[in-house]
Amino acid sequence: MKFAVLAVSFISVLAVMSAKYVFSNPAPENSVLGVSHSLACPCECPMVLEDCHMSCGLQWKDQIGVMLKSGMDKGQITGYFYKRYGAEALLTPVQRLSGKWYEVTRGGYPVKDMALFGVAALVWTALVYSVIMLAVENIPLLSRK
Repeated sequence: MKFAVLAVSFISVLAVMSAKYVFSNPAPENSVLGVSHSLACPCECPMVLEDCHMSCGLQWKDQIGVMLKSGMDKGQITGYFYKRYGAEALLTPVQRLSGKWYEVTRGGYPVKDMALFGVAALVWTALVYSVIMLAVENIPLLSRK
């Protein structure tokens, strides 16, 4: 049972941390990164625009910066890209997952950050495991004594 609790703890922590990395946007919506979080890279690569550092992505980011300076908000800017480039400009959740996975697996993610992610996942797993095991051992309905 302890191994099953440990496995569930690890998978849960990994899922939450990964979802937070993939889907949350720490940048304000009135910034270039805040807007580019919702857009796909304009070239054939599967990148999310916020992660793209190629010339095509940088051109779009420059354009977003100009639009923000002119007073447009995120909705207006993403609407412009949708009207101009079609649905391919906007990200779906599957495209976001694919783009983030592509970024990590192509070597575009620093080893130091990956190690920090692993350590954080292990610490949170240990914490979740400890809480679950304490609950199982101390709550009469959960223990099999």
